Amino acid sequence: MKTALSAQPASQVAVDALAIAVSPGAALDGPALALDQALGGVLSEILAHSEFDGDLHRVFAVPTRLHGGPWRVLLYGLGPLGELDGQRLRSAHEALVRAARANRYRSLGVLCGGPVGPDTLKAVVEGCVLGNFERRSRQTEAGAVPGNIDELVLVGFGADREGEAAAAQQNGEATNRAREWQNTPANELTPDGLAQEATKIAGQRGLESEILGPSELREGGYNLLLGVAYGSAQPPRMITLRHRPSTPVPAGSPVLAIIGKGITFDSGGISLKNPERMSYMKADMAGAAAVLAAIDVIAARQLPIEVMAVVAATENMPGATAQRPGDVLKSANGKTVEIVNTDAEGRLVLADALTHALRRGATHMIDLATLTGAATVAIGHAATAAVSNDDAFWAQVDAAAGQAGERVWRLPMLADYRVLLRSRIADLRNSEYGEAGMILGGMFIGEFAGETPWTHLDIAASSWNLNDELTTVLSGPSGAGTRICIELAERMAGTQR
Repeated sequence: MKTALSAQPASQVAVDALAIAVSPGAALDGPALALDQALGGVLSEILAHSEFDGDLHRVFAVPTRLHGGPWRVLLYGLGPLGELDGQRLRSAHEALVRAARANRYRSLGVLCGGPVGPDTLKAVVEGCVLGNFERRSRQTEAGAVPGNIDELVLVGFGADREGEAAAAQQNGEATNRAREWQNTPANELTPDGLAQEATKIAGQRGLESEILGPSELREGGYNLLLGVAYGSAQPPRMITLRHRPSTPVPAGSPVLAIIGKGITFDSGGISLKNPERMSYMKADMAGAAAVLAAIDVIAARQLPIEVMAVVAATENMPGATAQRPGDVLKSANGKTVEIVNTDAEGRLVLADALTHALRRGATHMIDLATLTGAATVAIGHAATAAVSNDDAFWAQVDAAAGQAGERVWRLPMLADYRVLLRSRIADLRNSEYGEAGMILGGMFIGEFAGETPWTHLDIAASSWNLNDELTTVLSGPSGAGTRICIELAERMAGTQR
């Protein structure tokens, strides 16, 4: 998508469609009102007669007869302004572009005015780029998949903002890349396939790369990752990409590790999942997708902070050699773990991934994982659940999420719950805690963070909306956490855009 800024009057912007944001009960003003007058008042008439109500994700096309101007005007809804936040603002623009693509438009203008002011440029661009994502990319029937919007024109957002627009576009494209990896069938994207994608990024960005296979994992004692991999014919990988600033940073500067769960297919292992919706378990590597897409942007921007992306990649299958409930394994940091449920595998691979990051010098860690069904029960698909062991680091993550337009909600890691992690035979057990499932899943991972500042994002629900009735959250893969990682690195580097 080509992005351009325009200072022309709305009636003279030559695009297939020019979009005007509308909220319920609001009247047109500024440039939108001037365009309405050029159209003979038709837009005001539509709003006055409630033909368009401004509800979130609704789009209404209005023909125009303007010589040299937009061919159509699109009224698109933001919903009530009191409910508008960064996530809904991006979602409204994603729905706008989806509708424009469905109508086969190739160029789209977005008019600055009303609730979509100059300060929303970043959200507007990111949302519009997200609208170009296509879940049906493997359909072969001619015409089944509409084309993309090729040109986005930002009308009236101000001059000399090309850098901001380009950075926002980069963020959106990274999110879409994570979504495409989520959407890729597990027969195409194996653990080694994830490693190959990481290697491509390393080659393009000049990153240090380290790919550990089964023999190296055994030597390093990464038995929790190996245990999850036992039942699969696909060998596991521990993937590390490392960005070092071109200019040396002062001694003692932070080293940020962004860590992703990379289960490329999760059958549940011996503790087999219900077949219903198991096909979506190709996306159990959404955390890995987010951190790989994020470090690509971090390296491209040459941020003055050292960042490593760590991915623990494997399948979780019920093969003849699969680990069993009741097995006990020793983790890479020496703690022993009783495997109570083989479907609680994400926390196992992340435990070894955190140890790997610490061995490589991480001073701050954030992990992203489709970890628990309990996250869906706790807060649903509209937000990401989180736990953290450090208030100062959490404040940075929370602020980064706000900049990214992603909702995160921190739950308490109460000391009372720690006893529930205990096993009668080992140091820890990986499941069946009886309550607070999302919190305890995170607390299990936190046992391997030690005193290092760490935050866990449970994106099990927020990374893919499966609830057809939750229409204010767009369905399908979301790339959750990608932009949070980018914004966090920006903030920690002191170069927040």
